[in-house]
Amino acid sequence: MIRPLALGAGVVVATVALAHTALAGYVARRLIAPRAAKVYGPVTIAGDTVTVPATLESREPGTYGLWLDDGRHVVTGEPLRVEKDRVVRELASRPDGLADGAAVATWTSQSIGFPEDVGPTRHVSVPLRRGGVAEAWEIGEPDTADGRWTIHVHGLRSSRNGALRSAPAAVDAGWMALVVSYAGDEECAPADALPSTLGTREWRDVDDAIAYALSRGAREIVLVAWSMGGTIAMLALEHSAHREAIVGLVLVAPALDWPRVVDNAVANAHLPRTVAAASMRVLGSRLGARALGLVEAVDARALTWVGDSRPGPGVPTLIVHSRVDPVVPFSGSVAFVERHPDAELVAFDATGHCNEANQEPERFHDTIAGWLRARGRTGDRVGTGGFDGLSHLGSRGGRCVVEGP
Repeated sequence: MIRPLALGAGVVVATVALAHTALAGYVARRLIAPRAAKVYGPVTIAGDTVTVPATLESREPGTYGLWLDDGRHVVTGEPLRVEKDRVVRELASRPDGLADGAAVATWTSQSIGFPEDVGPTRHVSVPLRRGGVAEAWEIGEPDTADGRWTIHVHGLRSSRNGALRSAPAAVDAGWMALVVSYAGDEECAPADALPSTLGTREWRDVDDAIAYALSRGAREIVLVAWSMGGTIAMLALEHSAHREAIVGLVLVAPALDWPRVVDNAVANAHLPRTVAAASMRVLGSRLGARALGLVEAVDARALTWVGDSRPGPGVPTLIVHSRVDPVVPFSGSVAFVERHPDAELVAFDATGHCNEANQEPERFHDTIAGWLRARGRTGDRVGTGGFDGLSHLGSRGGRCVVEGP
């Protein structure tokens, strides 16, 4: 009697362990998966409104975009009303020749369609040390920028169109804006749509973009990085051969503590907490990396800058992050600022991930532009110019700006 019970218990334990491993593999795969194909659906243009399918994203407040199936871009404004499974929104702009009526489009957070909407643009190719090139947009006037360049780095499962949202602030502040692609993008040649390594190889392409900017006359570079782009920026600071040229960071909803990000994803999926640690073990093992199609194993547990395991940025750093970000926890940015005295955090209340520019566009623009204007040519720490009248919290490390004007 005891032996059958023991055997049965062993089977149950093995089954549970197998299921746990499968869940861990699933989470790991979801973390690094390439960007999914765009899903197009019917929309209706009518005067100054556009009606779109009702989704969690299309119900959000703010300014967003639609990519039509012919490649044109439409800017949508605030939601006006919900009609069953459709949302009626303001039509903020429409391409020339777009008539009222039915169209086919896909929803996007990319509220700026093209770099030419920001300023004078050159479409350039950045040579990569791994071979091939990465397409980029060079926006602004080099002669008036006086050697000041910003490099805009998008996040996981995004594209340089997403990072384009921070370019107007840089150009308006008198800096050049180089908006780049990197490994994993369809835009890189040769095509390299392999799973992400969470920045551990992508940073090299951004370092090549730094070298390109220096070849074009850049003397001072600020990395403006979104989400996983924050990981890339921190790795570039640690390893770049051009480290001395980087004089500052602007980080939007940055992934600066991957264990926290993974824990949050697992909690949101209502999975056991142990799955988070197991998924990171899968990513960090040779066998797991091979099964996931990774070029190299990824030690996600080591990708954190909120403890003592890795050095801080060592340059003035501005973080823009929503307190209610569902993907990259705001607490990670708070922990980062508490540790690093050169960092300051400006808190937003935008719903969704990386929607600060969409829901508070003027404040987002002015925060970044003001910070860049306050940059001294000598690389001194940014002062409080541009943030007067805001309330601050925290006595350790950097400053946390918790209230808007």
